Amino acid sequence: MSRDYGLCLWTFGDIPLEEKCKLAKGIGVDGVEVQGDLSQNPINLQALLNKYELKVLSVTPDNVDISSTNENVRLKAVQYFLDLLDWAKELGANRICLHGDVGKTQGSGDLSKDWELLVNSSVSVVKKARELGIEVVFEVLNRYENHQIVTAKEALNLIDEVGSENLKILLDAYHMNIEEACPIQALKVIRDKLGVYHIADSNRQGVGDGHSDLKGQMTALHDIGYEGPIIMEMVAEGPNPFTPVKEGDYLDVIAGYYKESLKQLKEWDAVKVNA
Repeated sequence: MSRDYGLCLWTFGDIPLEEKCKLAKGIGVDGVEVQGDLSQNPINLQALLNKYELKVLSVTPDNVDISSTNENVRLKAVQYFLDLLDWAKELGANRICLHGDVGKTQGSGDLSKDWELLVNSSVSVVKKARELGIEVVFEVLNRYENHQIVTAKEALNLIDEVGSENLKILLDAYHMNIEEACPIQALKVIRDKLGVYHIADSNRQGVGDGHSDLKGQMTALHDIGYEGPIIMEMVAEGPNPFTPVKEGDYLDVIAGYYKESLKQLKEWDAVKVNA
């Protein structure tokens, strides 16, 4: 099995994009998850990634609210994703990520209405994605980032409601550490609906720096036959979990996490592949 390993470019902060690509190349990953910045020319971005021999493994979106009860806000958010799909197609990306508004930790007070709006918006995005041949992965967050879809089972419910094979699930080891009774079981519940797997330890630092059973999760990926990308999403120790920029030489810290984690993940993966 040929596996792509990657990292999320946003974790390098606000440094120039080319510097991010240089770092990713030096770390040794196959590809990256890019930010869905529509002001960035996708052709230029593609050329830059090609320069450093990096694949586009996924596109992470801007923070917009697809389940807002404010119609103008919600329609603007859906339109962003529709435009993002065109942008991703031009970039040559095969998948984009979809999720709720990060920071929105409570809904309108009407759970059924909030759910209906989330489903309807997702249907609109997935419909166009299917027409363009782009996969959509819905990222399962945690309760401190969004009030909807915080477990694998909730994500499966969304897939059932949307009713499209083109919608898959993105499970993240860091978020699962908070929300799932057993992250390994969550992966087994998702099975073939898993489209992307994000990895970081329980503190969102490098593999082995927290208490998550990441080796067990890697074994679970093999048990369910997952052959998709493993994308690292780690940040240096420090306050404010919503920004990667920390005091001191945070870039050296994060690069160290990625290099050591990549080495460990490949070792675990190789054992299962050759078993």
